[in-house]
Order: sequence, then structure tokens, then C-alpha cells
Amino acid sequence: MKKVILTGKEKSELLVEGIVTVILLLMLNFAVVMMIRQMIAGNPSLESAIWGVKNGVVLGNAYHLWSWQNLFIAVMGIGDAIVVYWRLIRRYHQMQMRHVIAELHYIAEGHLEHRISFEVNTDLQKVIASINALVDSTVRSMEEERQIEKSKDELITNVSHDIRTPLTSIIGYLGLIEDKQYRSEEELLKYTHTAYLKAKQMKVLVEDLFEYTKVRQTTTPLNVVSFNMAAMLEQLAASFELEAGKKAWKSVSVRHLTSS
Repeated sequence: MKKVILTGKEKSELLVEGIVTVILLLMLNFAVVMMIRQMIAGNPSLESAIWGVKNGVVLGNAYHLWSWQNLFIAVMGIGDAIVVYWRLIRRYHQMQMRHVIAELHYIAEGHLEHRISFEVNTDLQKVIASINALVDSTVRSMEEERQIEKSKDELITNVSHDIRTPLTSIIGYLGLIEDKQYRSEEELLKYTHTAYLKAKQMKVLVEDLFEYTKVRQTTTPLNVVSFNMAAMLEQLAASFELEAGKKAWKSVSVRHLTSS
């Protein structure tokens, strides 16, 4: 994290802001002091009351507060310092916000790898953290979308290649039938049966592609179905057991013929 570095123009703005504020406060203080003095001079009872207060207030070792103006000016000086500090801090925070907005515009121009790394006041720091988190989330979403598009393109390419193979076979066998290049009715049935099997294979591929595109849609409702997992696993085990038995029988037959 780095602090916001003010430009020369911004430093000049802060200096002018401080000078103008001090001048206005001095003028206000002078006007208030003159108004109070005129009020006291025009009201003898108020002047007597102030004189009594000054005699009654003792500071330290028998030190009387003889001048109310000095105390009033000291209090106003403290208030003026607070006001000047508040206005300068307020203007400095506005300049920090200006720098943050400039960084945000830079990110919005397409520099998504850039992050705002300013060390600012607490409230603005929360805004910066939220902006950086939002940019990170956007970049992740874009990357995920890019990966999805890439996988979709690869799927379409693979499915197109897989569909082209049975489609070529179907066209080939139907072409043989169309040109009457078969010698018997049995060979004709063989050609039609092969074309039928290839058509079913192509239908399965198309249905798989349709199911994939349907699942990818966010508006597709999900239907929850209960099933017996134990029965399904038993069925799978039985089917694999049958296939394994066939392969084992073939292996034994081959070894028997080899040994013979």
C-alpha cells in the first residue's frame, strides 16, 4: 500500500485553502471581539459584572484574570486551529477521492490487471477494498466464461467430427443401395442394417449434444428424482460380471486352442 502523492497543483490548493480560511477566521474573530467590546461599553452593568468575575477568578498563586479579551482570543484561536485542520483534512480527503476515481477510470479503460493500492482514510479504504474485490470477481467471471466458451468450442468440434464418421458411412451405404451395387437381397439388408446402426449412433451423439446445451442453460429447471443406489450398483455389477465372464471364456478358449 502506498500513500496518495499530491501534485504541485493540489499542494497549492491546500495552501490557498489554509490561507483563505485563516484570513476569514481572523476577520470573524476581530468582528466578534469588536461587537463584544461595544456591548460592554454600552452596558455599565455588564461591565461591572465582568469586573466582578475577573476579581473572583484566581489562577495559580493569587493570579487574577485581568483581561477577558486574552482568554476569549485564546479560546477562539483554539477553535480556529480546529476549523483550519478540519477544512484541510476535508479537502485532502476530497483529493484522495479524486485519485481513487482516476484509478477507477484507468481500470475501466480495460486495464483489469491493475489494482488500487492507496493507503487512505478508513471509509475510503473500505471503498477501495470493495472496488478491488469487484474487479477480481469480474476477472474471475470473465476467465470462467472464456473457459466455458473454449470447452464449448472443443465439444462442438469433437461432436462434429464424431457425427461426420457415421454420417459418411450412412451416405456411403445408401449410395451403394442407390446405385444398386449389391449382389443379393442379403447384402442389401446388410447395407441397410449398417446404415440403420450408424443412424442410431449419430442420434445418440446429437442427443448428448442437446442434453449438454440444455444443462448449460441457467434457466433449465432441475428435476429431483429418488432412486435406489444399491439396486443400481447391483445392476452395474451384474452387467460388468457378464462382460467379464464373456472375456474370461474367450481367453480360456484362445489358450485352449493355442495349447492344442
